[in-house]
Amino acid sequence: MKAYRNGTMNAYRWGIRDRLGLVLGLALLLLLVSARQSSAQIRASERGSVSQTLDGTTITIDYSRPTARGRELFGTLVPWDVTWTPGANWATTLEANKDIRINGVDVAAGRYSVWMTPREGSWTLTLNDVPEYFHFQKPDPALGAYNIDVNPETAEHVEMLTWSFPTVSGDAAVLAMRWGSTKVPLQVMVQPTAAVTLAEEQRKPLLGAYSLEVLPGIGYPTEADFRVREADDGTLRAWMSFPIHEGDELEFDLIPSGPDRFNPGLYRDGELFNIEIGVSFEFAGGERAESVIMRGIEGTAFATGARADSADRTR
Repeated sequence: MKAYRNGTMNAYRWGIRDRLGLVLGLALLLLLVSARQSSAQIRASERGSVSQTLDGTTITIDYSRPTARGRELFGTLVPWDVTWTPGANWATTLEANKDIRINGVDVAAGRYSVWMTPREGSWTLTLNDVPEYFHFQKPDPALGAYNIDVNPETAEHVEMLTWSFPTVSGDAAVLAMRWGSTKVPLQVMVQPTAAVTLAEEQRKPLLGAYSLEVLPGIGYPTEADFRVREADDGTLRAWMSFPIHEGDELEFDLIPSGPDRFNPGLYRDGELFNIEIGVSFEFAGGERAESVIMRGIEGTAFATGARADSADRTR
């Protein structure tokens, strides 16, 4: 460069500066345009969440929401027998702050990635104990923390994939995934409130004997005796003859789970070890209960009963 004259050298230097300035200017322009597009960009599958509290247990679904856009969904876009997260982008997650039960399967409190394996018949819901997965990673369902049978239904078309709690009652709810004309309902139940001592005015209207009539089609005997008494500690104790096999009898606490609504509290070696959330008893009659309904999941009535005595009875 020492051989160049000053004018030539200056021209050379200015040429470098001009080109460098042009490159930097273009880079800055592209950066600004990119930033503007990024800030204004609308994602194809926006993030959403839904949360529901059931008797102190909170369940939260966090997911992205793809749209159908006229596409044939299950069996085509989402192939049969291929594990898929019911959402988009990062895997859908389910979080529960206490133990819950989904379709009869006990699920420990925690946060899980959610996967489904759709089929032409029943599907499999997989809750994987690793919550952070991108959608195409698709963990092996055999390694999931829980694999649960679910049954899809045909429903009114929903354009955006949607998780919701369409039915909530006390310690139970339906959690549903819907996309297109497919709906996958999940029966969710939680542990109701623990045994409590009830005031006398709360206990007295329920005491006595009831004659239960089991509804047709349940598959059990058609009649059962049901009696309610008060224990020494102020709790309600129930006795029930429900002879699935001859001589069967059940004794349990009645655990409050709503106004005039109770779940069975089961004992082992004299200790309360489980509250059965799949069954509830509802009393009606005001100052003196005259009837009781035994319900199962989703509030389905299993048996109805009328008071069978005119005075309080104990076993």
